[in-house]
Amino acid sequence: MLPLNVKFLGVKATLFSREDLKEYLIQTIYDKGKFRVLFLDEKKMFTTLFSPEFKKIIKNTEIVLCASQTVAWIIKVLTGKVVPIIMPVTLFLDIMRSADEMNYTVFLFGGNQVVSMETLKRIKKSFGQARIVGNYRSNIKNKEMQDVLTTIRKSSPQIFFANYGKGAKQEFWISQNTVSYKNSIVIGVDNAFQIIAGKQKMPPLWFQKKEWNGFYRFLSRPYNVLRLFRIIVLFFITIFHKISKKK
Repeated sequence: MLPLNVKFLGVKATLFSREDLKEYLIQTIYDKGKFRVLFLDEKKMFTTLFSPEFKKIIKNTEIVLCASQTVAWIIKVLTGKVVPIIMPVTLFLDIMRSADEMNYTVFLFGGNQVVSMETLKRIKKSFGQARIVGNYRSNIKNKEMQDVLTTIRKSSPQIFFANYGKGAKQEFWISQNTVSYKNSIVIGVDNAFQIIAGKQKMPPLWFQKKEWNGFYRFLSRPYNVLRLFRIIVLFFITIFHKISKKK
């Protein structure tokens, strides 16, 4: 099954459910293919307004998943399409289950030393049949970074998870170092490792079922003015495009 995309505001989102993605992953690995997954939330969406380069990265990414209520609302208003909201940590666990069932090779790259080691410990405990061929923290530079990229290339994992920085920074890094995992399925998992390691909290299950994760974050951090500003700007841009399209 080829990914179906919906286009809006110069970018796109993939109309894939979690089950669709699992099937696509298994088939792609069987065919010895590759693809990349990018999670689009309001922070990354806001970045596209000022970065043609980042917009190009999104266009060239095979699977772009909606990871926020704001982005889902924009898509609904501009295209009429309803897209599932999939959180990075949820997909990470889904794919690790597949790796455990199918004995896939996995490389984990991200977080500081504590997060990296705790994530590895918990993943090995929960998914014992997945073959972890590498694990390394991401807060490194220069020579150490080059050594790690060489290790990733030599290990040639079937699935490469990157948890590198926040927002668009992670996606730029993935694009800049493609040669090191050119034969891997590459997934930027944002803050998934921090959640797995217990350093960040997931919203309560009730909020998750309602897909109100963004609302929970607002309740947890009501004074996050920058996030509120991004949402307001995206709201007005969406309404402007909606009105312009009608005219």
